[in-house]
Amino acid sequence: MEITATTDADTVLDMESVDADIAAGAKAFKNLMERRTDDWTDWSIIIRGLRALRNLCFAESQTSNIKAWAYRQAMGGKLQMRKYAIYDQIDKQTRSDCYKLMDAVEDISTWYAGLPAADQLRWKHPTTIAKHCPKQYVSGMRGHNQPKKIAKKPKPIVSAEIERLKALLISVIKRLAKHEPDALDLLDQISPVDPNDRLDDLDGLAAGDATD
Repeated sequence: MEITATTDADTVLDMESVDADIAAGAKAFKNLMERRTDDWTDWSIIIRGLRALRNLCFAESQTSNIKAWAYRQAMGGKLQMRKYAIYDQIDKQTRSDCYKLMDAVEDISTWYAGLPAADQLRWKHPTTIAKHCPKQYVSGMRGHNQPKKIAKKPKPIVSAEIERLKALLISVIKRLAKHEPDALDLLDQISPVDPNDRLDDLDGLAAGDATD
């Protein structure tokens, strides 16, 4: 009789397939640890096994959030069991990268198979694969997982002619202010002015009067 489990989204798990993936992943990681093999094929099997274990914990915890307390409790309990314990030996950074790749691991393997042999020799580990594979295959870099971009406010279009006329107007007001100091108030209508600038202008005008 087929044993099934359901997630919070009522997705039925094929437990026979789940157990097979977990067992294959455990065997591949054991071979890696014993240096019998060292290539992406083994890591892809390990990632599928970890994904099956994740989905099993999703079903038991009734959540699909790996940061949820219920999920972490379920995974922690599984990793204490002998048949799953080997997955606990994957270091934290590597396990994090495995999580990033697991939902598209089949697509990544297809991409990897088309790489030049030189790249396949260099790129074997999940961390390296996460760095070099197409970003749409990496969880957290897909459109629905990316932070929303804040639209930038368009900058006002200011032509060179407007700037020239503005500078000319400021010059005229400063000349007028030699005789009518209140005219400096007109500068505030052209552009915001730092209060200290007003003092500098007055000092300059005073100096100009002394030389006239």
